[in-house]
Amino acid sequence: MDGTLFDSERLWDVSLDELAIMLGGTLSGRTRRQVVGGDLLDTVRIIHRDLGVEADEDHSARWLLERTRQLFAGGVRWRPGARAVVEAVKAAGIPRALVTSSRRVLVDAVLAQLEPGLFEVVVCGDEVTRPKPDPEGYLTAASRLGVEAANCVVLEDSPRGIAAARAAGCVVVAVPESGQTCPTADCTDADRTGDHQMIITSIETITVDQLAAWVRSRT
Repeated sequence: MDGTLFDSERLWDVSLDELAIMLGGTLSGRTRRQVVGGDLLDTVRIIHRDLGVEADEDHSARWLLERTRQLFAGGVRWRPGARAVVEAVKAAGIPRALVTSSRRVLVDAVLAQLEPGLFEVVVCGDEVTRPKPDPEGYLTAASRLGVEAANCVVLEDSPRGIAAARAAGCVVVAVPESGQTCPTADCTDADRTGDHQMIITSIETITVDQLAAWVRSRT
């Protein structure tokens, strides 16, 4: 969701910076990159460690969740080209799932701004036992859609999400939002079709025919 389909990372920038200030520090660029695509509590722990503060993790997590919810409720924009891809896949009758590390309260704030039926299955970060980079979320989504994970194409922008999708056995298409969200070789190497990972410059270039071809390349 964040940074792949929706331009919500800029809202996370605000709430994460504000949390760091509340804790008496400043969020570093390195730490900001490190928490992209991460679980809420893991994010808080990383920030506490980076700032060198002893603070209540649950309190920080609750504050960050509520502040981010407020920002999301104010409006979340689609990433360029993302809506067209989702709608084209829907028009083709292909099952669709949204798998995100974000908590359900944040996801509902985004879904409330969309037309119903864009996603048949939604799996949130607080609805799995093991968050990304564990494959549980993607395996759960495939099961609920009634399909094999190997026949699924995953669009991801973060190293954690890419690792989760690859571990699930999906075809992985990295659509890095920026060097901030995908700074590592896992996102920026040239085409790695042997690993079922294909790198593109923008989600705007994706077509339904391409998605089908990438799945067929597995067989």
